[in-house]
Amino acid sequence: MSILDAFRLDNKVALVTGASTGLGQAIAIALAEAGTNLACHRNKNALDDTCNAVTRAGRQAITETGDFTDRETPRR
Repeated sequence: MSILDAFRLDNKVALVTGASTGLGQAIAIALAEAGTNLACHRNKNALDDTCNAVTRAGRQAITETGDFTDRETPRR
């Protein structure tokens, strides 16, 4: 058993904001590698690279777009 087995998140779902680049992208990919399906949020940048990495890890990804400073965005 690997130490990483203690951190498995199989069948969990996470929303990662800012998932298109940088730290958000790295977090999304790490969560996918740990077994999490993802809702990947973006404001302006494309999510193609992130979603492709998530699916290569064997997980599902959906994309969400919107400005979370607008209170209506989370409701939609």
